[in-house]
This record gives sequence, structure tokens and C-alpha cells, in this order.
Amino acid sequence: MRNVLGLREMHRAGLIAVLALSGCATNGVRPLRPLEVATAPYQQVATMALTGSLMYEGGCLLFRERTSGAILMPVWPAGSSFNGNFVNFHEPAKADQRVVLTEEFQMSGQPLGWSTLSGTPYLPFHHQCNYPPFFVSYVRPAN
Repeated sequence: MRNVLGLREMHRAGLIAVLALSGCATNGVRPLRPLEVATAPYQQVATMALTGSLMYEGGCLLFRERTSGAILMPVWPAGSSFNGNFVNFHEPAKADQRVVLTEEFQMSGQPLGWSTLSGTPYLPFHHQCNYPPFFVSYVRPAN
């Protein structure tokens, strides 16, 4: 009887060790939380303006440019949030603006390389979304 209990305890300890190690095998990349968006400190620099609309696909909030159909991953200013229907765009010292999914708008900012966004907070976005990042500085209606 004692031998059987010893085997059960060893089996349980081995199972716990396997589960603990499997959590470390993710290489620091975690799945995105529902409705999570990439944010970074606000940048005033805008080198281009694009017209298109937002879409939420595969757990990623993406921008589809109207003319070319190019898909970008917006990086919103810190303080911006997404609730599933719209983004609250936060520009310092201004009232937040709503950008509604599928509604056409113009965003101004600058394209970024993933190397610019290197760091742990952006790994899940790069891994899951893998579209070119675009730092959003300003938004306005398309008309």
C-alpha cells in the first residue's frame, strides 16, 4: 500500500513539473487579451495620411486602406482603448475621439518597423497580428 502511494505522489509531482515547464515554453509570447490594442507614447510626427476603416479579425484590430487594400496594425497613443465597437482615440490635451469599426476615417501618422517596436509588450502583436505597424498621431472623419 505504501509503495502505491509513493508512485502516485511521484506521478503527481512529475505532472506538476511538466505543466510548469510547458508554461515556460511560450518564449515570452502570450495570446492577446480580448479587445487588446497596441499602444505607445504619443508621437506628434505624421509623415502620411491614409483613408480606410478598422476591422477586428483574429483578435487583432487592423486598418484596411481604401485605395490599395493594404492592411496595417495601428499603434494607438497611450490612453486609447477599444471596446469591440469603437476605439477611443486619446490625444493629449484634447477630448477623446471615437473611431467606429467599419466606418471610413482618415488616420495620420507614420509607418514603423517591428524592430522599432521591439520589446516584450509588442511580441504578442507581432506574433498574432503580423501586419506592418503604423503609429497613429491624428484621426479625423474621411469627408
